[in-house]
Amino acid sequence: MLKILRSLELKRTLELMRHEKPQAGRLLEIGAGTGEQVKKLSDEGYSVEAIDMQESDYLEHRIWPVLDYDGEHIPFPDAAFDVVFSSNVLEHIPHVIEFQKEIHRVLKPNGIAVHLLPTGTCRFWTNITYYLFWTGLVFKRIFSRLFRIKAEKNQSPDENSANTVSKRLGIRAVLRRLIPPRHGEFGNTLTEIYYFSKIRWVKLFQRAGWEIKKYSTSKLFYSQHLIFGPAISLKTRTNLSFLLGSSCHVFIMTKSK
Repeated sequence: MLKILRSLELKRTLELMRHEKPQAGRLLEIGAGTGEQVKKLSDEGYSVEAIDMQESDYLEHRIWPVLDYDGEHIPFPDAAFDVVFSSNVLEHIPHVIEFQKEIHRVLKPNGIAVHLLPTGTCRFWTNITYYLFWTGLVFKRIFSRLFRIKAEKNQSPDENSANTVSKRLGIRAVLRRLIPPRHGEFGNTLTEIYYFSKIRWVKLFQRAGWEIKKYSTSKLFYSQHLIFGPAISLKTRTNLSFLLGSSCHVFIMTKSK
């Protein structure tokens, strides 16, 4: 389901990109993951390069050539790209302000930076659905463990049953997950509602020397847990975004003059 959502986000972002820069040029994707999105950008006529860190979770699942880099220095010369693109990446960069200098460096004077980023709305609904998500997992785990315990032979006496059941059901692990984890590099599960807000991203980009040429949202509603998954159609998610908020910012920027 996440692939489908990312694909639609990219499609809607491409419409904005073409309006700002009609001609497809040389494009760099930062944090390309499997390379799926940069492959689609290549199909759209862009001459593409892709980079990601070697310790990326997607290393073994790449479907497109992705160049490993150190997460700080973009391994390309100055003014090399017409477009620098990222999708849900900047929130994972602890030195995000300093990293903007590298994006400035590799971007042509008339180039554009395009960033898709999570919204405070996404963080808020992820906090809410977190408990639905883990409740479902806990029940599945409890029932699977109980059936396994019942099926096992030669059980030890019940004098240690409390410790045994606690370990088997993963109670300690469950307790550690009572508070949702943060998604990005700053703040916590509550303050990320602000850190992912439009106001905060605008302040960050202006501070880093960008002029925002176009802003939009993906017009899609979802949480990071994707509760109900494909049971909620893309049309319904689009309609819900007007009521509950969109889950993705789209920023298109140029260097400040």
